[in-house]
Amino acid sequence: MFENKKLINCSLLNFITGVLFVFILFCFKSSRKLSLFSAAGAKPAIDELCKIYEEKSGIKIEINYGGAGEVLSKMEIAKSGDIYIAPEQKFMKLAKDKGIIEPETIKNVCYMIPVIAVKKGNPKNIHSLSDLAKPGIRIAIPRPETTLLGKYSIEIFQKAGSLNNAIKKNIVTYVSRPDNIIMLVDTGHIDAGITWHFYQTISSNQIENVFFTAEKLPGIGEMQIAVSKYSKNKSLAKQFVDFVTSYNGKAIFKKYGYIVNHSELRKYWRGYNEKLFR
Repeated sequence: MFENKKLINCSLLNFITGVLFVFILFCFKSSRKLSLFSAAGAKPAIDELCKIYEEKSGIKIEINYGGAGEVLSKMEIAKSGDIYIAPEQKFMKLAKDKGIIEPETIKNVCYMIPVIAVKKGNPKNIHSLSDLAKPGIRIAIPRPETTLLGKYSIEIFQKAGSLNNAIKKNIVTYVSRPDNIIMLVDTGHIDAGITWHFYQTISSNQIENVFFTAEKLPGIGEMQIAVSKYSKNKSLAKQFVDFVTSYNGKAIFKKYGYIVNHSELRKYWRGYNEKLFR
């Protein structure tokens, strides 16, 4: 009888130990994940980088894409997220001022140029900003209130002077993300849209880029990444930031057409000043 009780107690102890081990392992695995809130303009490269990082580290990356202001608001409301990727310094400064990111973790990633995207072959013969004012031209731009590119679009049109009103009358829709422009151009729903230059690299069979003259650009997209103050895994988040901004990480961005050397910006943007990037 005593031996049976001893055996039962031993089995129960082993069972409890096993359950406890599984619970600890589950908690450990659950903690090894990161939540990324990113401007949609980073999607092509970030999708590949996250896949590589997950395979190498075993850490799951949950990605939330949207306009830079949109995803920043989501982080602030939910008070969650490990990493924030902004398309321009102003959004990162906003995140810093609101206390959403750790300022010392901010790093530059790459650069993007606003362009006019037209259908492959340019059937509407759109070659400059003034062509957007032609009667019947259908234009789409990202939302100015939540995206940097939308804000730039309005500023670019204002630089067209007397053509500004004619161009604005041709805007038929506003999109939440810059990549939505590609689908609308390709399907013929619009004739032209303002988007980032690198989309031609990944959609060369669908669109062509028409570049603005350097003096028409109010600015460029300077993509930055930082660790969130809400992160419960700051060391893991910092490792991911270092991975994205490493030589190999930036090589992925270059592969998708992003500019990684700021000196290349001078031929596209009159406002370029090397001192801004030191």
